[in-house]
Amino acid sequence: MLVLIVACIGCGTDAQFAGTKAIDPDEGWEASDKAAFDWQIADSLERYDFYIDLRHDQQYPFSNVYLFVDFTFPDGRTLKDTVSCQLADERGKWLGSGFGNMVDHRIGFRRAQAFPLPGDYAISISHGMRVNPLPGISDVGFRLEAASKK
Repeated sequence: MLVLIVACIGCGTDAQFAGTKAIDPDEGWEASDKAAFDWQIADSLERYDFYIDLRHDQQYPFSNVYLFVDFTFPDGRTLKDTVSCQLADERGKWLGSGFGNMVDHRIGFRRAQAFPLPGDYAISISHGMRVNPLPGISDVGFRLEAASKK
């Protein structure tokens, strides 16, 4: 047991930033309810991979989700992006992982991205689906990892 604990502690994480916002499953995810995250960048030469973490239950009614992503830079400039996320294959099998009733997806949407300025950054994520509130979503997260040096 001790070896397992030490191994888990030693694994660490490659995340420069990771955050999650819980969504009330009884109310659903309102399009106006943005998952907002803030982080700081010191080195504008370092490159990062961006991920959206999404968790839903087995009853999520769609095979995909459209997300609106708004970035805010340290100088106040903003950038808007739309991310299309395929959550199931053509037969309806979930592409994510998990067990029980929950399915987890880690969706990469920017690779080896450098930040133009050091300072405080922000991102907000909302859904762009026609159903509002969107049922079945339980968590929305954002993860920033150092880009692999291949």
